[in-house]
Amino acid sequence: MLVKRSIHSIIKVNNIRLILLNTNLVCCSDILNAMKSKCWDAYISYFYSFKNFYIQNKNDQQTIQDITSCLQLLENEDSISVSMMPGDIVAAKYESDGLWYRAKILNIEENAFMVQFIDYGNSELSSNLKILPEKIACYNAMAYHCMLDDVDHEEYVISTVNDIYDIIFAFLGSIEVVVTFLNDEETFLVNMKWDDRCIKTLVNNIISYGITPKTYETLKAIDQSGAKMVVNIIYVQSINEFYVETEYSKEIQNKIEYILENETVWEPLTEYKIGKMAIAKSITDSRWYRVRLLMIHEEGECTCYFIDYGIQDKCSEFYEAVGYLKLAPPFIKLCSLHIPTMKKNKKLFEHLSKSFKDEIEQCKNKKMTMTVVKTGEPTVVELFVDDFNVAKIIQPIPVIVFNVIHLNILTVQVNSPSRKVVMTELSTMKTLNPVEKPKYCKTYGVLVNDQWYRAELKNKFKSSMDIMLVDMGSTVINVENLYELPKHLENIKYLTLRCSLGLDQKYFSVYKLKQICNSKTEFMMIVLENNNVDGHLISLFLNGEDVTTIIKKD
Repeated sequence: MLVKRSIHSIIKVNNIRLILLNTNLVCCSDILNAMKSKCWDAYISYFYSFKNFYIQNKNDQQTIQDITSCLQLLENEDSISVSMMPGDIVAAKYESDGLWYRAKILNIEENAFMVQFIDYGNSELSSNLKILPEKIACYNAMAYHCMLDDVDHEEYVISTVNDIYDIIFAFLGSIEVVVTFLNDEETFLVNMKWDDRCIKTLVNNIISYGITPKTYETLKAIDQSGAKMVVNIIYVQSINEFYVETEYSKEIQNKIEYILENETVWEPLTEYKIGKMAIAKSITDSRWYRVRLLMIHEEGECTCYFIDYGIQDKCSEFYEAVGYLKLAPPFIKLCSLHIPTMKKNKKLFEHLSKSFKDEIEQCKNKKMTMTVVKTGEPTVVELFVDDFNVAKIIQPIPVIVFNVIHLNILTVQVNSPSRKVVMTELSTMKTLNPVEKPKYCKTYGVLVNDQWYRAELKNKFKSSMDIMLVDMGSTVINVENLYELPKHLENIKYLTLRCSLGLDQKYFSVYKLKQICNSKTEFMMIVLENNNVDGHLISLFLNGEDVTTIIKKD
């Protein structure tokens, strides 16, 4: 079916402003320029699947309405009498509403034509065709063929579960979305957002938690944006799925469990559909829980999401959730970590999630608070441990890699703004005054290959000394002379860590790693596991690419 928003807002034929056909329609060059902007406010005009759907640019809506209104003037004209061929652009009547739309002939089937409505994307057989007015025929199609990026799992689910497909079809056909283009030719690979959230997140809300769009809007009202609360972390699956208990959780839990254990009269569930909230008995432990239905089985059982525990299991014996059981929020809260500056590609997401799990494990006995950034499920939050923002602790940090002895024995130094300032200033220095009697634990200058570095004395010998290069991952070298630094450069500190990539040298090359590591190559580092004894387990990225793909053996 064509989208209702376009049909219901058509201008009455008697009031058509035909001049708009000369001034408002979008030409091909305008479309190409708009595509270069890479991001549109749009409507989904027809949805077949996540890998096959059509969108309309929001800015084209008035033009589409004017075209459609003009086409209704063709109602009293004769149908096409000349031969039409596949590929021709015509006016075709859409049988569901009896209106005329622009269409492309796909093929001919006996006495009918298979056509695609080029401003919407859907196709059907039609025997009512007319020639288009020339000024309407020459304009570009207003429906753009798209597919979502990284939705293999979601595509499989909606292709096998009809009820979920119906929910998603109805949802996507009723909303305005923000579309980001990842390529510049059809079929367009895109990402898509609604309510400032990735459509994939909302689809997985339905698949994994039974949170339909209606439920989502209800859950958004539970919290207030900006609300702060003390929390305990219950379980961490990823940065996009972790569960917390709030300071009010115990009170809610006690009341819910009391009602479930003591209520004796229940109203049987009459409507079984995905996302429906109910009271049900777990097949695993025969206890009663609040659930949302995820999958309905023929044998009278359903796979359910346990609202208050964040798990899935099968249940039987379903009853209506009423009163407090229906209205009370979950006593554990499903959350997603707010990382505003981070592009969450799949590989980076996995590494950040490992880092997040480790950081939470390290901090499990410390005070934790969170601030609600965006309501709904999952609730997008900033999480703080002893007033430190966890997102800032786990986010990738720029480092320089030194002293690569082994894939699992290397040194990294944080390439902080202060380090960059020091290195820049040292590179412009011409001469420094020599120091006759250098002292331990003091920072000096040293000239290595015509470049100045900062250094600390390690050992003195008769005519030379071992020094540690402060700005080069604590590399130790032997020199004859040290020099006096400007005072403001002496005490600037930054972090140097002993690290491991956790890789097997059977499959990854230490030689390739050494080839890409030098004093100027900046990597982005994520700490996966903190280990001050044997070295922190880390992941490295170079220009957005996981280093493991670069150093893998052929």
